Amino acid sequence: MIVASCFSVVAMVVFAVLIWRARAIEAGFRKRVEQELSERFQSKVELKAFHVYVFPRVVAVGEGLTLRFHNRTDILPLLHVGRFWFSTGIIGLIRPTKHIATIYVDRLQITLPPSGEKGEETSWQEIQNELSRAKLPKTILERIICHDADIFTTPTGTRKEPLDWRIHNLILDQVDFDKPFGFRGTLTNAQPVGEISTQGQFGPWNAEEPGNSLVAGEYNFKNANLDPFPGIDGTLSSSGQFLGPLNQLGVKGETDTPDFSLDKVGKPLALHAEFDATVDGTNGDTYLNVVRAKLVKSPIYAEGKIVLVPNVGHLITIYASAPQGRIEDMLSLAIKSDKPLMRGPVKLKVMLTVEPGKARALDKMILDGAFGVEDARWSSPEVREKLESLSRQAQGKPEDGDIGSALTDLHGSLHLEKGVIAFRSLTFGVEGALINLKGKYNIRGGELDFHGHMRLKAKLSQTMTGAKSFFLKAFDPFFQKNGAGTELPITITGTRDNPVFGVSVLHKTIKKEIKTDSGDEKKDQKL
Repeated sequence: MIVASCFSVVAMVVFAVLIWRARAIEAGFRKRVEQELSERFQSKVELKAFHVYVFPRVVAVGEGLTLRFHNRTDILPLLHVGRFWFSTGIIGLIRPTKHIATIYVDRLQITLPPSGEKGEETSWQEIQNELSRAKLPKTILERIICHDADIFTTPTGTRKEPLDWRIHNLILDQVDFDKPFGFRGTLTNAQPVGEISTQGQFGPWNAEEPGNSLVAGEYNFKNANLDPFPGIDGTLSSSGQFLGPLNQLGVKGETDTPDFSLDKVGKPLALHAEFDATVDGTNGDTYLNVVRAKLVKSPIYAEGKIVLVPNVGHLITIYASAPQGRIEDMLSLAIKSDKPLMRGPVKLKVMLTVEPGKARALDKMILDGAFGVEDARWSSPEVREKLESLSRQAQGKPEDGDIGSALTDLHGSLHLEKGVIAFRSLTFGVEGALINLKGKYNIRGGELDFHGHMRLKAKLSQTMTGAKSFFLKAFDPFFQKNGAGTELPITITGTRDNPVFGVSVLHKTIKKEIKTDSGDEKKDQKL
């Protein structure tokens, strides 16, 4: 009883001393927090409120923690914490090396300063002079748990709004800013909207240039809706790995969009891509080193960049080629039809620019390219019949049903802007005939406006039979040009569903409309 009484008295005395020394402990803790954070981040520390409770465990609660990068007040704070708290035992408090199992953080905001902008050289020295020169023992942190964290990038130049990476349930393990530490969490991507789960290692922290801090890990991005991007639609999923400094992060991964469509003018298509890119994590600029994509059955290879234009949006520049593509896959992006207009192998090279802004994708796209389609097969029986008839006439055997081909070769160069394709050159050929055209095609409305020449192997009189053939022989010399048996001016107007073919012969224009949806024909002859 005496021992128990003595122990109780000692305990009460110790407890009374701790209560009496609470303010001293609180001041010591506060000084330790401010000094260690200041040394690690080379930033001035501002702590609005800090309280220490000593029974039954030592519990520290802080509010309004702000770190100003190199003492700068002209940019947003490097770090701001709404509230944090941690607890430790009395033994852990008196050890030379402090040990804290878990720090809980609410409303964490990290704003990366502009790359290369460190403020005045004297700023850090001024901070050091304000703090005690005594080196306090190191603190070991096993874990930091953050709720509702945001990572911002400081606006540079005329850029008004920073990038915002919203992170939920961020957990940092074995935190030591002098060496790498683990992290895991989920973040909300702004555009396209979706949740990204990620894990890896970060550090060591580069206090002089935070953007040079190293990071490595992997990510998983699922079911991101592309609809917020004007002019495209689909659901994107992506996974991959990243490695490097924040301002030059190497990313390798793959994406899948099973229902990708362009500006709602075409049908949804499966798009898969594997990529190797370099991302500036401080401003979001992305440089595509290698992209290997597949649109349905068409392999596409590309490289390019996506950079932010201040106050406007992202500028996309892509160089792409499809040496072994399929024309039906390409046309399906621009034509909403269950049956493709034509089928066949295509070779394609393009330079694509998507200008920044809120306009629809088709209005922002500028594309220059060249293509070649060999042995194309048309899906419409009406079109195939007309092509076979043209081939027979071009070979001078209009009544020979055993000859004539609907297989076509198509080559050209084009410029796409504001949803209209301007064909600088377009050659179209069937056996015995070659057509050279220039003109425009409106992707949205499907309007056609082409003009050019049709060159036939046969003479004009050989394209007809009977009396027509006999009377046309006198005119053969007038149409034999440039080594062709016959050369005639032609036009293609109307729409993609109902094209109107016109041929000028002897000051007469013969027009024939082909209704690909019903097979009906309407002939119209004009002087």
